[in-house]
Order: sequence, then C-alpha cells, then structure tokens
Amino acid sequence: MSMVRASALSGYRELVDELGGRAEPLLERFRIPASAMSEPQGFLSYSALIRLLEQTAQELDCKDFGLRLSTRQDLGILGPLGVAVRNCETLGEAMQCASRYMFVHSPAISFTPHAAERSDRVLLVFQILLDKHVGPSTQVTELSIGLVVRIIAMLTQEAAPLVGVRFRHLSCASMGSYRAHLGAPVSFGSDVSAVELDMGKLALRIQDASLQLRELAEDYLELRHADPHTPLSIRVRLVIQRSLGTGAASCIDVASAFALHPRTLQRQLRREGTTFEKLKDEARSELARGYIANRDLPLSRVAALLDYSEQSALTRSCRRWFGQAPRQLRAGQLAH
Repeated sequence: MSMVRASALSGYRELVDELGGRAEPLLERFRIPASAMSEPQGFLSYSALIRLLEQTAQELDCKDFGLRLSTRQDLGILGPLGVAVRNCETLGEAMQCASRYMFVHSPAISFTPHAAERSDRVLLVFQILLDKHVGPSTQVTELSIGLVVRIIAMLTQEAAPLVGVRFRHLSCASMGSYRAHLGAPVSFGSDVSAVELDMGKLALRIQDASLQLRELAEDYLELRHADPHTPLSIRVRLVIQRSLGTGAASCIDVASAFALHPRTLQRQLRREGTTFEKLKDEARSELARGYIANRDLPLSRVAALLDYSEQSALTRSCRRWFGQAPRQLRAGQLAH
C-alpha cells in the first residue's frame, strides 16, 4: 500500500468545519484515524486520501476543495524535505531537490522537471504512481498543484516565474477560483498536470537560504533512505561532520538520527573496526585546518565550531594532529 505523510491533511478539519461539514465521519468512512490530524509525522494510505478529498468535495458541494485546502498548507508539510528545499540556493536547485526526494513524503507521487514545447519554458509535472486506478483524483491533483504554486511564490518572493498551469482533467470549478488560487493562465484536458515556468527564472536566488541547513536535511534524508550497502561508519562520520558546531554532534544526537540507541550505534561501529569518538576526532581534524586558515574566525569560534567547550581542548588536539598549536599553525599558513 502506497502511503503519504499525514501532514498532507493539514488544514482539512478546519476547512470542513468552515464549510459546515464534519470531518470525523468522513475520515472514518475511509479508515483514516482522526489522530492523523494531530500526528503529522505519521502516514496514511494515499488511495484513501484521494477518495476522501473527492467525497468531501462532493458532499460539501465545494468543487474547488483541493485548491482551498492548498491555501492552508506550506513547505512545512514536507518535513525534512521542506527544510532541504527551503535552503537550496536557487529555484532550479529547489525543483531538483524536491524531485529527488519526493518519495520521502510519498512514494505514490512524483514531481519531475520536463522540457516544454518552448525552449524557454520548463514543466514541473505531477504524477500519481499507484499501480491500481482508484477513481477520480481531481481534488488531490489540484491540492498538489496549488501547494506547489504557493511554495514557488514563497521561495521566489513572488518574482513571477510561473507562466501557466496545466491539468489533465477538465475544469470542475469556476475560472475565477482557478485564477484566484493559481494566479496564472490555466488549461484543461492537457497531456499532463504541471506547472509551467520561465526557464530563465530557475536561476532566481532563494533569500536567506542556509547551505548548512540544506546539507543537514539532505544528510538526514539520505541516511533514513540510504543504500544499505554503505558502511555505517561512513554515514556516521558524514553526520558528525555536518553536525559539528550545531550543538547536535554528540553520540546520543547522532544515534538518534539513525533511530538507534547509542550503545547499539557503538556496538555496530566496533564491528566495522572503529568508534564514535574516533570518527568524531577524524571529522574535527579534517575541518580544523580550513577553519584555522580563516583569519576572520577567532580561535575561540573555531573551538566552538569543532564542538569543543574550551579553546584549550582545541590546542591539545591541534598539537596531536599537526604537531603545532592553532596560533602557530595559523601563523605558518599566513606566512605562505
């Protein structure tokens, strides 16, 4: 059964209430626990979500229910994927990141960049990947496309990269509703459901993006869905290196990223001939030279970035690694 994060229903109960309906009987009909509303990290059946939204739109006589629900959601429903997307450098990178990791939100859907008929345009195509046809999916498609439009506007500060929206299905709501929610020309009966973007706008920079946050989020996504043949020690060292200086590089923190007890993590690392402490020391050593060479970084800050509580601990480690104290190492690098 293909699943989707329960956060896909964010705002559902409130919208149903606002339209004069009751959410619980609808959820129960499709065997979706009411607790999903308060447990967004959980998962529910994607087929059930499709049927729920279609039935809700019909019973409440709200043909644009999916579009309305999209206005109550944002990047936050994507969890760690949302963090990675929000902190990409450009809109184009954000699209690639979302496409690569969308399966983490739900393996039942994809958003993939495709060439458009015009060379200066690109399509971000939405697809439902279920093996079995579950009936009409108009509402979930409009919810998904509407949410993407909102996310693009947020990432680009409404710099108008969107030039059109396409739906495979026929229009089911008023054109006024589509214009209000999507803010771009809409066509129906298309070969694909997609948003159409100006190719030149893919280079738009995302304000306040943090490379460190993006790398941490992508590391998390990779680790939770990693190739099982990749040695644990390699994955642990990567997490340590990304986490140093964030206050989350302890054995407990790193073990938590792998959903392991710290003792279990240590035991598995010993089987690979290493320890958490050794991996952390190697990660610190690898980063130290670059930090020390940066004259704009006080050595007290270097110590903090390497997760040392005192500068004297950095000094002792540098002497062990490089045979010199940090000040001597910095002076030598500057002399060259």
